[in-house]
Amino acid sequence: MPDKGKVMSQTYYEKQSKLFKLYQESFDRNELDVKEAITTLKMIGFSESIAATRVAEWKGQHNTREQETDREKKHRLKEQASLEKYILRMRLGKEKYEEYMILRSKK
Repeated sequence: MPDKGKVMSQTYYEKQSKLFKLYQESFDRNELDVKEAITTLKMIGFSESIAATRVAEWKGQHNTREQETDREKKHRLKEQASLEKYILRMRLGKEKYEEYMILRSKK
């Protein structure tokens, strides 16, 4: 959910929804713990309380995930990274996103 009452474009909403589902799948596969899941949801625009509520819902659901091949996992993670990049760039703006990437690459 975007900050400051900005209207969300259809493309942004679709990509955010897809990323939300990918995070849920990662959580179900125990690739994310509770704290990481809350942090990732906050990154894409959810508040702390809403993110915690969503993760609690995920914990309560009975997950019946099928086995995943290495190829499917690699594709899912690649798609997740691409969507994260798009969401961050849209939320931060082009200049701030470039500064963020420069700082991140120095670590």
